[in-house]
Amino acid sequence: MPAPKVASIDFAAPADVSSGDCDLTVAFEGGGGSTFKVATFDRAEAWMAGSKSKAWWSEPVLFVSSLDPETVRAAVEAMAAEMGGYWLRYYHRRRT
Repeated sequence: MPAPKVASIDFAAPADVSSGDCDLTVAFEGGGGSTFKVATFDRAEAWMAGSKSKAWWSEPVLFVSSLDPETVRAAVEAMAAEMGGYWLRYYHRRRT
């Protein structure tokens, strides 16, 4: 399967570029796409503290150093290039 080509990347809500998380929608050229959470590294610790747990898991999350558009696009492009886009497709999450 050929690697997907990224047509657009849209943040579901304005993101705090220094720290935080948000949903990300990635559209592929030719149709289709993925929606998943993108977060800074510190969010996992905050999620664990919020759940008062020593462990935390959920749907896949793309971790980045900051939520600025350039960093997120570079991470998404790397996901599209790696293993024919396997990870970008794997991170797909359907909205209910």
